[in-house]
Amino acid sequence: MADEQQKTAAVVDGERPLTDKELEAMLRKSEKVTEFPEVTFDEFTEPTWDEWVEACNALLKGKPFDKIMYTKNYEGITFDPIYTRKGTDAILPTNDYPGMGDFLRGATVNGYVHEPWGIAQACDETLPAENNELLKEEISKGSTVYNIKLDTATKNGVDVKDAEKPGDIGVNVTTVEDMSVLLNGLKLDKYPIMMYTGAGAKNLLALTVAALKGAGHDVKTLRGVIGGDPIGELVKTGKTETSLDALYDEMAETIKFAKANTPELRTVFINSDAYTDGGAEAVQEVAYTFATAVEYVRQMQKRGVELHDIANSLYFCFNQGANFFMEIAKLRSLRMIWAAIMEAFGAEEADRAIKVHGRCARFTKTVVD
Repeated sequence: MADEQQKTAAVVDGERPLTDKELEAMLRKSEKVTEFPEVTFDEFTEPTWDEWVEACNALLKGKPFDKIMYTKNYEGITFDPIYTRKGTDAILPTNDYPGMGDFLRGATVNGYVHEPWGIAQACDETLPAENNELLKEEISKGSTVYNIKLDTATKNGVDVKDAEKPGDIGVNVTTVEDMSVLLNGLKLDKYPIMMYTGAGAKNLLALTVAALKGAGHDVKTLRGVIGGDPIGELVKTGKTETSLDALYDEMAETIKFAKANTPELRTVFINSDAYTDGGAEAVQEVAYTFATAVEYVRQMQKRGVELHDIANSLYFCFNQGANFFMEIAKLRSLRMIWAAIMEAFGAEEADRAIKVHGRCARFTKTVVD
C-alpha cells in the first residue's frame, strides 16, 4: 500500500511520471539500507587434531582425555569428543533427496521448508467442555495439531457410570453428545486431529464421525490419526478386552471405512511406549515397534486390504530421549528401515514413507517425577 501511494505521488506532483528504475532507486534510498562488509575467517588458522587435544588437556588438568572426552551411551555407542567435516564428508548422502528413495531426509519432496513438523501438545482435561477449551487455547498459543488424550475408560470402551477412575489420564467420552462438545468449534478443516484410542479405533472413530456429521461438517476433510494399537496395549497391560483376531478384523474395517469416508485420516497408531517405558534403548525400540507394524501389515493383507491402503493407514509414535543428536539419528535411520520393510512387501515408492509423531519419553522425567 505504501509503495502504491509513493508511486501515485510521484506521478501527480512531478512534472513527469517517474520511471520504474527511478522509483526503485528513490525507494531504496529512503529505506536507508545498511551495507555490511563481507566477513571472512582468513585471519584464523584451523587447528590440527593434536593442537585441539593439547588445548583440551590443558583444561582437563591431568584428567585422562580418553576417559573423559569419549562418551558411551545407553545403546552402547561411543561418541567422539568432536566431529568435523573431514570425518563426515565420506558418509554424507549425496544422491538422496527428501521425499524419495529411502526417505532419509524426510517424507515430502520439499523437506520441512513449507510443511514443518507439527506441534501437538496433548490436552488431557477430564470433561469434554474443558478439554475443548484447552484444545483451542493450545492452538492459539502455537500448536498446529489437536492432540486429544483419552482416559483409560474411554479407550477400553467402558461407560463413564461404570468407570473406576473416569478422567484418570485424559478426557472421558462416552456418548455422541460428549464427542460433539469435545469437538465443538474446532477448525478440523485447517488443523489435523490426533487421538490414540487404545486397542481399537472403531468406537471412537464412529463417535467422531457421528458428532461431525451431526454438526454439518464434511468428514472427508478430516485428517490426522484416530487410531489403535492392539499389540501395544497387550504388551503394556498384559490383556485386551477381546481377542487379537477380533481386533485385527476391526482394524481392517476401520481402514476400509476411512478409505471411503475420511481418506486423509489414518486409523492405526503404533506406539513405542510399552518398549521404551520397559527399558528399551533406541535400537530395541525401533525393532519392536516395527515388528508390531509388520504383523499388522501381514494381518491386514490376510483380510484383503490392499498394501497401498495399509501403508496410508499407519501412523507411528516414537519416544525421544534427551540425547539430541542420537534422537535425530534414530529418526533418520527408522525412515530408512521402514522404507526397506515396505519395499520388501512390494510397496510403491510413495507408500514407503513413514508418518511419525515424536514426543518426550517418560523416562527423561524420572529424575524430577
